Amino acid sequence: MFTETDIFVGGQDSVNIYRIPALVVAPSGTALAFIEAREGDDGDPTDLTLKRSIFGTPPCPQMLNGYPRTFGYGFNWEPMRLALSGNGEAVMNPCPVLDESTGRIWLPCCEILGGLNEHIKDPSSGRFLLTWSDDEGLTWAQPRDLTPSAPRFTCGPGVSVQMRNGRIVIPGYWSPSSHVRTRSCVVYSDDHGDTWRQGARVGVDTDESQAVELSDGVLMLNCRSNEGRGCRYVALSRDGGETWFDEFHDPALPDPVCQASIIRQADFGTEGTPPLLVFVNCSSADRVNLAVKISTDDGKTWSEGRTIHARHAAYSSAAFLRDGTLGVLYETGKDHPYEKITFARFDVDWAMGA
Repeated sequence: MFTETDIFVGGQDSVNIYRIPALVVAPSGTALAFIEAREGDDGDPTDLTLKRSIFGTPPCPQMLNGYPRTFGYGFNWEPMRLALSGNGEAVMNPCPVLDESTGRIWLPCCEILGGLNEHIKDPSSGRFLLTWSDDEGLTWAQPRDLTPSAPRFTCGPGVSVQMRNGRIVIPGYWSPSSHVRTRSCVVYSDDHGDTWRQGARVGVDTDESQAVELSDGVLMLNCRSNEGRGCRYVALSRDGGETWFDEFHDPALPDPVCQASIIRQADFGTEGTPPLLVFVNCSSADRVNLAVKISTDDGKTWSEGRTIHARHAAYSSAAFLRDGTLGVLYETGKDHPYEKITFARFDVDWAMGA
């Protein structure tokens, strides 16, 4: 099965442009689609907003592309609501995660003061913020400033991850100044968000990253690389991102220097069987041809890939939905990839090319 629908369209709700999607699923199965609601370019005044889609309601007996529309995903999105106002500045890079132990949804983000150019010249002009919701996105707490715990850290964008031992890991990158190249890293908490620490940095000239836990407990960091290799940069950690024991460029994951999404199936399987890993990005030399790849061996090898959208596309965020299907929230458009945010839903068989 494969369906898609437009969720955020530039010009709607008095918003000029929507960018930087992030998708997370609440304990009830409700899907939360986060987005930057912008006046214009990176660093312009920006609010963090979201739409929710309640799992399984309303039931719909019609057929769509030959499949019963039995769930509401992608078809019953609520009106947009505010998660965090920029108050004339830019709050950017949503990177949410569900704390499975408490049901709390954490929303790390970055506040850029004076515009992105000013932040690039002096990263201290921005703050690393953390807000949260205990009611599946209906209301949001006043944000905490985590900058002292993780100076010069930019989260995501995309999603954060909770490991099986309870550690919450926020992927991102360290950006000391415009004269020093960025390096990917993570910020982590072992006490359900009370305190946070920054881990070691990985390869030079890496930035926007996403993390996933493998079947043996190793944390994999999948990074955008700016070295001109045309593929993703991968780092592996046995201690949840505190240090890294292996780093390499992965030619199996071509990339046009763009953000990408990587997630793990929630169930770790039986008898040591690795869970599925899902990787989504523009697998070409340009920001076109958004595709999904599947790995059944902890990322050692990947499927050939199946195209989600063949034309303009850019940033994306993926999640396993309550019924086991996959949701991908992605940037796209007719003339350029920043016209709207579309939600695609499909099953693993479709992604594998069955």
